[in-house]
Amino acid sequence: MSFHRRAKQDWTIGSVVKVGFLDGLKVLEKIATPGNYLPDQYVLERNGVYYSFVPHNGLSPSLSHEQARAW
Repeated sequence: MSFHRRAKQDWTIGSVVKVGFLDGLKVLEKIATPGNYLPDQYVLERNGVYYSFVPHNGLSPSLSHEQARAW
């Protein structure tokens, strides 16, 4: 009996990742969030729509890269 480990995604800038049912999200920026006790924030983009993503806290659509950064 063998167990398969789940493949980890590459979250470096320029990589393409999948979050939930959305795939093809390009990582534009990683923002360190010291002091708020949450994981680092990521700015993602897919088909001209920007997203702010914090692991275990959700994915939020934004109108611009700047708005996604300010989450």
